[in-house]
Amino acid sequence: MTRPGGPGRRTDADQAVVAGIDVDRVAAAVVACPLVAGLVAGDHGTAATLLPGRRVVGVRVDDRDGGPARIAVTVAARYGAPLTRLVEQVREAVAVRAPGHPVDVAVTDVT
Repeated sequence: MTRPGGPGRRTDADQAVVAGIDVDRVAAAVVACPLVAGLVAGDHGTAATLLPGRRVVGVRVDDRDGGPARIAVTVAARYGAPLTRLVEQVREAVAVRAPGHPVDVAVTDVT
């Protein structure tokens, strides 16, 4: 089944934009990083963006300060990954999708 508006097109109901940041695209960019094993929700599931009817795990946007929204990304690292390089990869990937926004990276697991 295709979405209304044609295949590959997103409707308003599909939009995952918070403070001008498409969290689905940010999540996809992070998962594509070679040193990242996956996105994780954290100990209590708080590392997620809540949307109508779903959650985007591992990406949270905080726009409470009035400046550029801060993006928090929580990941599991691949075993043996140098963590400083992993953080660089994630920040670079997010910067392409959300330029000008500060990015905090938490590594909570290694797989």
